Amino acid sequence: MLNRHIVSLLMLFFGFFLIGYSSYSLGDFSEYGAAFMPSVVGAGMIIFSLTDMMSRKNEDETPLVSWHEIKFVLIVAGLIIFYILCVDYLGFILTGLVITAPLMMKYARAKAVYSFIISLGVVVGVYYLFTAVLLVQLPQLFS
Repeated sequence: MLNRHIVSLLMLFFGFFLIGYSSYSLGDFSEYGAAFMPSVVGAGMIIFSLTDMMSRKNEDETPLVSWHEIKFVLIVAGLIIFYILCVDYLGFILTGLVITAPLMMKYARAKAVYSFIISLGVVVGVYYLFTAVLLVQLPQLFS
């Protein structure tokens, strides 16, 4: 069993990472643009994790979560970091599939093959929506 504040600390650091990386790679976040929404999400993560840590200040130190539960938080954070770092090189479809397929296989009640097919359909559908309908260029493989 782990301390109650570990998840809040992980989300706090991930919020700071998200703001820092989006401002570094996507430019200024003071006006609407590519870095604005990731910065807002990172700020929300920081605010809510601090609120969570302060609200548990007076509670006893009874462990709330186990390592098994923390492992899945780290897996999701790792998949998001993988996406951020690799989407420019591997493209949207491949990195989106790397993120959605394991999560679907873990949490869906269908067979792994069906989860993979569904996640492939969702990623290709989102790619088509952005490139053909909304005319937003998404990263392509080795571009």
